[in-house]
Amino acid sequence: MIRRTLNATQLATFSVDLPCAEAQDMPAPTGTGFFVSGDGWFVTAAHVVTKNNRPDGPPRDDIEKGWLMKEARMHWIGGMCQGLKLDFVAPEFDIALLKLGFSQNANKSHLTGKTEFPHLTVSTRQLQEGEPVYAFGYPLSEFGIVRSDPTITVGHLAHSPRTTSAIVAATMDKTTRVSTSSDPQVYVLDKALNYGNSGGPIVAVETGHVHAIC
Repeated sequence: MIRRTLNATQLATFSVDLPCAEAQDMPAPTGTGFFVSGDGWFVTAAHVVTKNNRPDGPPRDDIEKGWLMKEARMHWIGGMCQGLKLDFVAPEFDIALLKLGFSQNANKSHLTGKTEFPHLTVSTRQLQEGEPVYAFGYPLSEFGIVRSDPTITVGHLAHSPRTTSAIVAATMDKTTRVSTSSDPQVYVLDKALNYGNSGGPIVAVETGHVHAIC
């Protein structure tokens, strides 16, 4: 069960790469996200797709130029998905919903033979204190300029996925003073997560279902 859970999570989770001014507007890693449906609904953190990296900031206007990227592994080929469209942002929850077309990406090698995007099941069940979970994301990914001159700019992308095992150390509900009446359930894990994990799934080990995002 644990191995199946990890494989499914890894397949459905991608690095969100958006145009970067320092990289001559070529896509560079900005966060993580994951598919929640086979027809292309994709969840990430709102602050990953805003101009000022804040949940309540103005949405970026260059998201359609971005990519979803996946590293190559021994049992699958590294992947790319294009045609991102920002559909919905809930700044109070720090959640953004993107939409991609499967037919537009069906020619990608990592989707050969498939009829839909790999995706995860989202659960509304509240996690319990002490429950084991996995957080998956791309916290150490980076972009570097290999060559830059008046005629061409060449960049190097390095995607560095990480799986973090943790337990739910605490839950903070609406009765705590750090919450507001519109807050969803907030979980505290016993492991620190890097900024690049933003938007990645927190998955219950027992079921393999997503219960929160980083």
